[in-house]
Amino acid sequence: MQPRHTKYLLSLLILLLLIGCVPVPGIKDGTTTSDPLKEQAIALEAAGDYIAAAQLFEELAKQTLPPGDQALLLRAAENYFQAQENERAAALLTRINTATVPSLDFQKRLLVAELAISRSRPDEAMNLLNEGIPANAPVEQQQRFHTIKAEGFRLTGNLLESARELGELDLLIADMEQRLQNQLLIIQTLSALTDTALDLLQPNPPGIQGGWMALARIIKGHTGDTQQIQDQIKLWREIFPSHPAVPGLLEGYFEKLETQYKRPNHLAILLPKSGPYANAARALRDGFMAAYYQQPLESRPRLVFYDSSDSNETWPLYRQAVESGADMVIGPLNKDGVSQLARAGELEIPVLALNQVPPETTPPVTLYQFGLSPEDEARQVAERAWLDGHTRAIAFTPSGDWGDRVLNAFRNRWERLGGTLSEHQRYDARDNDFSDSIQALLNLDESRSRRTRIQRLLGQKLEFEPRRRDDADYIFLAANPSKARLIRPQFQFHHAADIPVYSTSSIYTGAPNPDQDQDLEGIKFPDIPWLLMSEGDSPLSMENLAKNLPGSQGVYRRLYAMGIDSFRLLPHLGRLQSSARETIDGKTGNLYLDSIRQVHRQLVWAEMVKGLPRAIGYAPRMATLADEMEELEATRVTVAPVESATEAEQAPSAPESDQAPVKAAE
Repeated sequence: MQPRHTKYLLSLLILLLLIGCVPVPGIKDGTTTSDPLKEQAIALEAAGDYIAAAQLFEELAKQTLPPGDQALLLRAAENYFQAQENERAAALLTRINTATVPSLDFQKRLLVAELAISRSRPDEAMNLLNEGIPANAPVEQQQRFHTIKAEGFRLTGNLLESARELGELDLLIADMEQRLQNQLLIIQTLSALTDTALDLLQPNPPGIQGGWMALARIIKGHTGDTQQIQDQIKLWREIFPSHPAVPGLLEGYFEKLETQYKRPNHLAILLPKSGPYANAARALRDGFMAAYYQQPLESRPRLVFYDSSDSNETWPLYRQAVESGADMVIGPLNKDGVSQLARAGELEIPVLALNQVPPETTPPVTLYQFGLSPEDEARQVAERAWLDGHTRAIAFTPSGDWGDRVLNAFRNRWERLGGTLSEHQRYDARDNDFSDSIQALLNLDESRSRRTRIQRLLGQKLEFEPRRRDDADYIFLAANPSKARLIRPQFQFHHAADIPVYSTSSIYTGAPNPDQDQDLEGIKFPDIPWLLMSEGDSPLSMENLAKNLPGSQGVYRRLYAMGIDSFRLLPHLGRLQSSARETIDGKTGNLYLDSIRQVHRQLVWAEMVKGLPRAIGYAPRMATLADEMEELEATRVTVAPVESATEAEQAPSAPESDQAPVKAAE
């Protein structure tokens, strides 16, 4: 099943191309005289009935002699694409020979590139657009070109170039309201870069791109201080006096931020002091308090801790917090407690739960769920492998609930993208020899069976080199560090040394250990930036935190990072809820909310090289630019009128509901 394809042409007026800029040859005599069928097709197209319009344009093409039929076929293909009938659009494109009508070549390449983007194949799209824009291309096609390139760069993780293409697009948009929405997208694209990246890549003023980056930096530092923001905007205008930002953009956007930024005054924190989750809770609390003490004294909220060791007490503890005057609750940690709140229907004060549960019913609008979900990581593995050009996978996962959940998340996302899962094998994590399961995964057992049958038939022994399957581009491996160190060499022994291996953060302890991790050579995996990216002298960097909290270097290190993020998220929840495009840099990833207010983490990718993780960069988000433009349209800013895990940490969804966090990876 293909992902929902892009509709960003609608958001950027590019559908005007369909109506106004494709010359339709005349029927029979090659002129543009009126024809009822053509007029009907154009009317259907304008009304948004793209399938009916495509069928009529296709019928018109049959009635038109070459080369006049080519423009009609292309217009039919455009309409099929708008109707999400990508296969039908692609089939028509194979019949279009632009050598006979060179004027159609650029438009055809644009549509083929859009089809590639819809399949999340940005490299194919970018190759088609390498020749640039023809000198005589209409402005609508120029807009389309920059839109596709912006999405292509975004999908490959190059946010700086994506924003640059949106900047080029901005100069081509005449409508001020649409230009405002595009400029918001530029700022939000750049805001997904880390503070360090924005500082290092910032060009000297007063350039346009540098101005956008400086604005993104201001937004990322927003703390609810109105006077500070006004001073920063004033200084920005002095540095970038000729910047093309729409008048009212900054004021409107920051006015909106002011209404969304809410710093709590009285926090109730529900964490267990005893039981299977006590150690995980301690790590979360210590990370939370480290972030808390980084706040100025005057802006620190009052904290009241409640012992939630008994999950049955979740609702009474919540009511107690409400009655004591709390304006927000953090916790609970276990899934049973989160489920109770998710079924509440309505919550009087907001809750940031430290776990995530599948939605049985529509959760309360004030319930936010934050966890280090292994399913999220498995989906990002599927996306990364797809963007790397792979189409056929095999999977090797442990038996049990954790392995099945990770596998299902991976498989669902992989197949939705269009990939094929050729084989899956489970292994027993209590074993150390996985030969039988690996041979079955690689079809080596079938190869040996064929050898045995042939030997029996011939009555003699044969020279034999087992052949592994050839329908796999890569292996998805789910394992904890100790098992991954055993499994990777066994893959190599069984003739799979040349197959790329992708995994989740579960294979890495979080602490560099080249002697033990050399057996993980070449494995790619996503993990939290706190463990992989240098933060310089930041007081909350992993290195600096370790000086005061030695436990942050232990098996719960990822939960310390989650504790930091749980505090820093609080005032930004309203902004994040307004759009999935809104993000916040976190220690556990680039954080954003989905439609049911679960926090998702855009992680950093790494590859094991000589036993050490080498950071590759943030995983690109696969949501399309179309979705983002639609969200911007729905949440537009009003402006003034203008004149022109280790085993311990596979508590990732914080701990599992039915086992201690130390066992969750198994």
